[in-house]
Amino acid sequence: MELWSLQHTKTLLPALIIMLLLCIGLRAWLGKKELKIRMIPLQIAAVLFLLLEIGKQVVSFSRGYDLYHIPLHFCSLILFTLPFMAFYQGKFAPGIRAIATAVCGATFWLTAIYPCLIYSAGNIENFFVNYLDFHTVAFHNLAMLAYMMIVALDLHEPSTKGEPQRIILFLTVFCVVAAAVSQVLETNYAGFYQCNVPVVEDIRLSLQPVIGYWPTQLIYIAGLTAVHYGFVLGFYCLYKGLRKLLNRPKTVAAV
Repeated sequence: MELWSLQHTKTLLPALIIMLLLCIGLRAWLGKKELKIRMIPLQIAAVLFLLLEIGKQVVSFSRGYDLYHIPLHFCSLILFTLPFMAFYQGKFAPGIRAIATAVCGATFWLTAIYPCLIYSAGNIENFFVNYLDFHTVAFHNLAMLAYMMIVALDLHEPSTKGEPQRIILFLTVFCVVAAAVSQVLETNYAGFYQCNVPVVEDIRLSLQPVIGYWPTQLIYIAGLTAVHYGFVLGFYCLYKGLRKLLNRPKTVAAV
């Protein structure tokens, strides 16, 4: 199970360094500004996400449309959360920001830990050749940058009141929809039809002859849903820790 390919090392690692330097600069420049000013870089990112997705859908339709391009993958949740976080200012804004931050955080860490699962070396090699490959790489790199901007610019003030419940409710709706559509269309949205991790997929396939296809799928879907909960909530807790670290009071040395 290869986590990082040579192509990922050559491209993603330098990209992360550039993103880090950019976010350090943004924090120094905008860190003390009011929220609506600090939110501008994320608003730009949100617009870019939507433009990238529109381009993907147009290209897919022009080629006969691939059902895999329906935005029901886990990373696609950014399309449904980040624009609201960036532009919505109503009474539900804190909850929306919590959900968007949790989704972006999980996407960031999953890509950082296991980029080969997110996009392939072939996607990187065809970055300048095929729009769909360009979209895959650009979308996930932009997702990583968006999360880093959320952290660097303090775009979400964490609260323990109701946030875990809102995140779980949102994930539950997503998992139910993605799992159901995956079975109906026999298309692997968010890994709910079959597993992209070889070890887990071997276990799933080995269980089918023993207990049957649908019992196996139900167990697999329930387990994957639990993984979504743990993964997203775990990295959301990490976000809160990072924010505390960045905003801890500076001690003044005694003279």
